[in-house]
Order: sequence, then C-alpha cells, then structure tokens
Amino acid sequence: MSDFGEGGYVIGRKEYRCVACYSRITNGESHYHYRGLYEGEWQNWRMHRECEAAYDKASREDGVYEFIPGDFPAPERIAALSKPPSSS
Repeated sequence: MSDFGEGGYVIGRKEYRCVACYSRITNGESHYHYRGLYEGEWQNWRMHRECEAAYDKASREDGVYEFIPGDFPAPERIAALSKPPSSS
C-alpha cells in the first residue's frame, strides 16, 4: 500500500526514461509523473501515457498495484521510431 504520494500528467522539460518500458520520454512529451513514499521507500518516476494506461488497466483487473520496472513493452509509437527503415 502507498504511504502517500501524488501523480499526474505533466509536460517534460527535458528527456526522461519511462520506468515501465525503459524507453525514452522526449522533451515536451506529455507523460505521467509520480512522486511519494511507497512501502517506506521514496519514489520519483515517470511513464509514457500508454504505459500508465496499461498499468492502470492491469492493476484494476488483478487488484495488484505494483509492477516490475522495464517489464512493459514499449508503446507502438515508440517502438516504430526505433525500427530500421525498410529497404524497398
């Protein structure tokens, strides 16, 4: 259970790394930012909007509000950026 904390959507002023998929969150991108105390440990992390939505959906379905950092797949729009161009 969370001791206390707050989260919400923010616009990044620099590049960050998504705690859920470890992909880059670009400067100026809207993303979820959480900070607070969870089970006695200070937390300060960020997630892509898509990763936060997937986490929220999974949490509601199984009732477990925890995740393993880096365990989520990168959102499709992020994965598409890292694909090499197709040679035609």
